[in-house]
Amino acid sequence: MRPLDIIVIDNEGVICDACDLVLTERGHCVDYAKTGKAGLLSVERVQYDLVLLDIKLPDMDGMEILKIAKDRRPEMPVIIMTGYSTLSSAVQATKLGAAVYLSKPFTEDELLEAVEEAFSKAPLNP
Repeated sequence: MRPLDIIVIDNEGVICDACDLVLTERGHCVDYAKTGKAGLLSVERVQYDLVLLDIKLPDMDGMEILKIAKDRRPEMPVIIMTGYSTLSSAVQATKLGAAVYLSKPFTEDELLEAVEEAFSKAPLNP
């Protein structure tokens, strides 16, 4: 897989740091935003290859961010991350266009597998 430009939208610093560490070790470039509004602004300004998005953010609902991001950039894969995993939220995320649903806490291998799976599902990356 080629190096990707990835944004992590999560208000937990430990998640942002962990994703940054694991993904930059694999050659990816990682940005992060700790609020939904900052994340959406970044997605509008930068052509990211992939978004890692938390459902629970302090200022916006992650599902709403997913919907807006997919409306604006339907080809961009989004991985939903959540510590509050339910079947109904997984179904909702999938219907809104999430490529992968990742439950927290996750391992380094689970994160890397999710990134590979999401990127392989992207329309321009068979």
